[in-house]
Amino acid sequence: MARIAASFANTTLCFLLGAVMLAGLAACSSSNAGGQQARTAKSAANSAIMVIDSWTAGAVPSHYAKATLRSLAQTLADFDRQQQRADVSDSSKQSARQLMAAAGRAEDAIKSGNQALAEQARQDFRNAIAKLVVAKPADQATNP
Repeated sequence: MARIAASFANTTLCFLLGAVMLAGLAACSSSNAGGQQARTAKSAANSAIMVIDSWTAGAVPSHYAKATLRSLAQTLADFDRQQQRADVSDSSKQSARQLMAAAGRAEDAIKSGNQALAEQARQDFRNAIAKLVVAKPADQATNP
């Protein structure tokens, strides 16, 4: 009987601890939504660079690269829409637009089989990521 009671107490304690952790995560995510969006966009852009690298090396077929870039482009388009509506610096808005434009160029490059255009898209992604990283701290300082 004591064993059942101890098991019940442990289960209850774990449940409560889990609930507290989830509440804490929810509070963090709502207060830092802009930062999370920027991290997601940066991750999508870095993934696009990896897809371009793999495609130009011949390691992945074009249909896979196109489908993956299409999905990543949607993520970047969502980020762009959020940035254009948000109270952020013009440089953050411009970086979001540059990421979206690079995604379009990358898709076009793969569709046409143009490796030079793919190389340009890769460089455009890198430039936009660098600007986004520089822009975000200023936004957070002015918009806590």
